[in-house]
Amino acid sequence: MKRIFIFATMFLLLASIATATCTDSDNGPNYAEQGNTKIISGKEDICIISPSAEVRTDASQYLKEYFCDKNDQIDFDIVDCVREGFTGCELGECVGGTAGAKAQDSNYTPPAPEPFCGDSIVDAGEDCDPMNKMCFDDDGNIGLCDANCQCEIKLKSDKTKTTSTYNDTTDTDTTDVVVDTPVEVDTTPKPLPVVKNDKPDEDKITVTIADKTEPKAPTGFFSRIWSWIAGLFS
Repeated sequence: MKRIFIFATMFLLLASIATATCTDSDNGPNYAEQGNTKIISGKEDICIISPSAEVRTDASQYLKEYFCDKNDQIDFDIVDCVREGFTGCELGECVGGTAGAKAQDSNYTPPAPEPFCGDSIVDAGEDCDPMNKMCFDDDGNIGLCDANCQCEIKLKSDKTKTTSTYNDTTDTDTTDVVVDTPVEVDTTPKPLPVVKNDKPDEDKITVTIADKTEPKAPTGFFSRIWSWIAGLFS
């Protein structure tokens, strides 16, 4: 019985998830009103400290606005409230300014957010987004996203490097291409070094032989003794 109850509960839960639709309390995107967008669990509009650091705060310039997209899924926009005509973001909604006054009109529809470099969305006129991210052009060259969200090529597809320099007189960027030129190697055989023969010529060798003269035997009495001693060893 318990198993049947568990299976029935799981079936109802899965069925509710499959048939759940996305709802947004402020019928967003609506920057002038904090809303709660949910399917099963909800996402609340919040103020964030910057587009690149989505950390919640009570008051700032930027709003993270949640809404239901055309596929009935939760999506969001990062909104610069000041750019949209408000004075800032407070407690999850854009407030003040001329846009804030217009938002008091029940017929007012907020405009779509204007693109800006740094919103992590590659908009028209941009090659890349966000800044300092690796990017590629149509030719397969590799670059780095600059402060204007343009792809600054650093390495071409043929593996040649590029270096960018700034010209103060013309106020334009110029690119110098540094090509890795192969170094030619001299393959001509070189003559072997002459080895000097330090040995003297045989013809010029002079051999000096010292004459060895036998000692003369003494005469007289000593002669007989010398003969006797020589006879012992002969």
